[in-house]
Amino acid sequence: MKVLVVGDVHGCYYTLRQLVEENWNPESEFLIQLGDLINKGANTGLCLKYWLELENRYPYQVFLLKGNHEQHFINHLHDKQKQPLFQKTLDNIRQAGLDTTKIHVWLNSKPLKWENPDILISHAGVNKVSKTPFTTTNPRGVLYNRSPLKMMDKVQVIGHTVIKGHKPVFSPRENAWRIDTGAWTKKYLSALKLSYRGEVEEIIQVLRNGKD
Repeated sequence: MKVLVVGDVHGCYYTLRQLVEENWNPESEFLIQLGDLINKGANTGLCLKYWLELENRYPYQVFLLKGNHEQHFINHLHDKQKQPLFQKTLDNIRQAGLDTTKIHVWLNSKPLKWENPDILISHAGVNKVSKTPFTTTNPRGVLYNRSPLKMMDKVQVIGHTVIKGHKPVFSPRENAWRIDTGAWTKKYLSALKLSYRGEVEEIIQVLRNGKD
């Protein structure tokens, strides 16, 4: 099975749907979104609804990872002082006809990584010095890291930090691809198509749809 990894979507539903429908083959590829599916863009609710539909239809091929925005949203629901950004997200989820309590439980269940012997996908990557990268509270963990990555035997694929130039870049020193190209800033939503052994077969970019 090949692997199609989609970068930070941030509520750009129409752009996400176009990328998936034009580039993903469910018969031979896993589909992985590396976190930050929600917030900033106009259509968080539709993004969540679409991804739920994909998971229900292809339960063994479709994976959503938790990003820092998913974790912030989860934390927000337990916070007495509601932040305007996440209150807007709640309203958007309800407008899409989704139950916010069920969405909270669903997002909270999402993993922090997807990996095989040759690929490690996470939202922000494994830091050089972090001893506990796979926790939701570590500021240098895979939800929040913005520091150089640990060089590993397997290739890392991450998002989180918008790349200058708005095109996925490979760092040989880190053996890592960075693919957040700022879809919500009216730029591109990017994805990588990888062989199961981690070789890049295609770099995919879709310009943000005007509806988003």
